[in-house]
Amino acid sequence: MNRLKIVCLAAIACLLFASVGGTVLAARLEVSPKAAFVRGGNLWMKEEGGEKKLVDGPYIRQPKWSYDGAWIAYSKGETEQELWVLHVPTGRGGLVSAEGGRNFQWSPSDNKLAYQTEQQLLQYVDARQPDQPIETARGIGNYAWLPDGKGFFASSRSELLPDGWTPISLYQIPLQALADPSKYVTVHVLPKPSDDFFAVGTSTFKWSATGRWIAFLATPTASLSADSNTLCVVAADGVIFRTLDQMVNNEQWFEWSPNDDRLAFVKGVGRDAGVNKQLKVLNVTSGKSAVYTPEGFVDSDFAWQGPEQIVVSRAKESKREDVPGERENPQLVAIELASGKQTVITKPSAGFGDYNPVPLPKKLFWVRNGHAVANVLVSRPDGSRAKEWIKSIDQADSYYGQWYWDKVLRFFCGERGMPDR
Repeated sequence: MNRLKIVCLAAIACLLFASVGGTVLAARLEVSPKAAFVRGGNLWMKEEGGEKKLVDGPYIRQPKWSYDGAWIAYSKGETEQELWVLHVPTGRGGLVSAEGGRNFQWSPSDNKLAYQTEQQLLQYVDARQPDQPIETARGIGNYAWLPDGKGFFASSRSELLPDGWTPISLYQIPLQALADPSKYVTVHVLPKPSDDFFAVGTSTFKWSATGRWIAFLATPTASLSADSNTLCVVAADGVIFRTLDQMVNNEQWFEWSPNDDRLAFVKGVGRDAGVNKQLKVLNVTSGKSAVYTPEGFVDSDFAWQGPEQIVVSRAKESKREDVPGERENPQLVAIELASGKQTVITKPSAGFGDYNPVPLPKKLFWVRNGHAVANVLVSRPDGSRAKEWIKSIDQADSYYGQWYWDKVLRFFCGERGMPDR
């Protein structure tokens, strides 16, 4: 009987924290998280038992965990970036692409890694044979794995013809038919670029928890995309397409609720993260929305802390002429969505700011950055009893105050748990 109870409790835990639509939550109630991080250009891993250097650089970036935590994919090299995979239990690595594998993503169901090449090819490999692509496709603009790992959701590349840009098609592609465009299923065709809707590309794609909606950014040409992109959703069957708002080209700044069709995002045009950036939550099905950023402040990195609360990195809004180094650093704020109650939960010392909140079961992690040194802290979910968890990780890439901490830090929590945050 006791064994039956244990099995039942494990099943309940898996249901509570199941992965749906690309949003993956912890599958166990009591799990010690681990993180892959970059220090001194080298790849390290942090577990409850301590730290371990995994791979020497130079210039390792973008560590990404496989769905089961057995593998880490990463890029290596500053100018000519190579794509590698590492088998964590054995320490054995393999080169995937010496010619640069960009936009690489693990399958949500097994150890296959997809990536795009400099020659504009989309292909995927088995991590055990990393240098042998299984299938290859041309003409793909961007993509994401289907939630079950049995194929891809992808966009076509727009082309400039004498009469203007071609419209973008959204496809569902069976895994074994990647090389056969005749078997692609067209889900929706975006409006042809015009004054009202100008898009020549897309971001990656993110599914709502219900599987009913797919969110993505429709992006214009590069110079325009730095300041304004159209946040869109399309129904999974392609029947309904909606444009929601304008925001910067930052895929970390839009995320679905873990249990329904609410989409949280940081809206506001302009590449400067210190100006005109507000956190908004929209129920895509009902159309109800709310903006949670008080006047005079800006929000940036955020994460859902369960279905009814969001933790966000917030600072006072800057004047456009402010020197970036003289701006006020952010702190973390917990927002109760139903009531609108907002509580400051971290108070960094002078010269430091708090970024990249990552809620895990019974814990909250984040980066405390002083622009010369960055450390990873851990606390209770409410920010109390904070302590240093990793000392001195490399500085993240930044762009006008937008910090990309996923380039140097990724968490994993439990088997089939929460990879890649």
